Amino acid sequence: MYKGSLVNIRHQSLNDMGKLAEFMCSPRYIETHSSDDPKFFFKEGLEKQYKERMEKHNHNELHMIIETLEGKLIGIIGINGNFWKNGLTWVYSYISDDEYLQGGYYEEALGLLLEFLFIEGNARKVIINMQSNDPHGMAACKTNGFATEVVFKEEVLCHGKYIDTYNMAIFKDEYLKTYKR
Repeated sequence: MYKGSLVNIRHQSLNDMGKLAEFMCSPRYIETHSSDDPKFFFKEGLEKQYKERMEKHNHNELHMIIETLEGKLIGIIGINGNFWKNGLTWVYSYISDDEYLQGGYYEEALGLLLEFLFIEGNARKVIINMQSNDPHGMAACKTNGFATEVVFKEEVLCHGKYIDTYNMAIFKDEYLKTYKR
């Protein structure tokens, strides 16, 4: 577990799958994530995926929970691709509850993951993909030093309109200039 002043991030457990299914069925999640996955997730399906992941023990993925200091599950964060040899890591993050989109929760969770990747891990560059209709996620990335590398114009269909997606990245040397712990 990685502890902050507002949130902790910890590994997902089987007990988290019901809440994650709720998150992944929420309109905000569906709007801000362009994946081709089914748009409705069921606890049983996520439990099956979780068990399969645990059996495979894929070193290129890390799936974590964002929770308040009181233990309330408010989001997910993790690694969905890692090339250890080249030090490239792709990450994702999502805060579920509008109440926690303000006040630094999102920013701190992303900062804790970056600390893990750059200080404890072998990351040289961390990349995240954000959609233009997720201003809170974009702000959390910018607060943590991410810069836009590529803009994919009109990449994702959302409510009958195509929106842009952004590949944002931060390098270890840039991160270390502002690292505070």
